[in-house]
Amino acid sequence: MKQIVMLLGVILTAILTNFTVHADENSEIIKLFNGKDLSNWVVMGKREGWEVKDGVIRSEGGREGHWLRSKNKYQDFIFKVQWRVSKGGNSGVYIRSADKGQPWETGYEVQISNEPRDDLHCTGSLYGFFPVQPRPDETADKWHTFEIHCKGTQIKIIADGVTCVNADQAKHEKAKFKPLAGYVGLQDSHSPAGHYVEYRNVTLKALQK
Repeated sequence: MKQIVMLLGVILTAILTNFTVHADENSEIIKLFNGKDLSNWVVMGKREGWEVKDGVIRSEGGREGHWLRSKNKYQDFIFKVQWRVSKGGNSGVYIRSADKGQPWETGYEVQISNEPRDDLHCTGSLYGFFPVQPRPDETADKWHTFEIHCKGTQIKIIADGVTCVNADQAKHEKAKFKPLAGYVGLQDSHSPAGHYVEYRNVTLKALQK
């Protein structure tokens, strides 16, 4: 009898696991950037601070574009984006942010930079909360990729195919109070004139709860 119960437990676990994977595999991949314009975004700064050309979103320093946010809020997801930044440039990608207040305070900023910074504030870090390990490639004027996984309190950052952050915000004294849902977004070139940041291939896949 005990063996039958154990067997049923194994079968049930397999069924539930397969169902979860199946559900995630069939989740729609949302193209947040259509390659043509900003119609899928809400501009949270000056519209003239953003340009779309040749399938790329571009922001130049000093133009006060602030950030672009998604129209919808998301909780559990895989957020992918390719980015390129000038030498000495500073920008970032936002997750689980609010539409009021500073997005790096209400949610998280996944940092983009190639300035001299520590591991808590460099490219790939959950800025000010979780450092990178190892440190990702920060080469300027080169296309890089972020793949950001958010599932409950678990957040994983994959930079150019290498996991650089694997964090549980529930175990962080301050981050544990961060929301588990919010907008995703793209920061402008948070640098003086002469700098730029560019984005392309921006997608999001919602995960099943």
